[in-house]
Amino acid sequence: MNDDRSPLLTLMSCVSCDVTMRLETCSPDSQGKEILQYRCGECDRIERVVLIRRSWPAQS
Repeated sequence: MNDDRSPLLTLMSCVSCDVTMRLETCSPDSQGKEILQYRCGECDRIERVVLIRRSWPAQS
């Protein structure tokens, strides 16, 4: 079974208070890449990350 969600997407830590941040939104940018927005539940800090998906190399 292929789960398209990486565990790394849910394990981002806040740089201010070192608490695991929660994924708040996921939306496409103008180039078709996804922008993930995380929010810290302790200090309310917001971090945005651009998700770049790569394809697997062709098997021979």
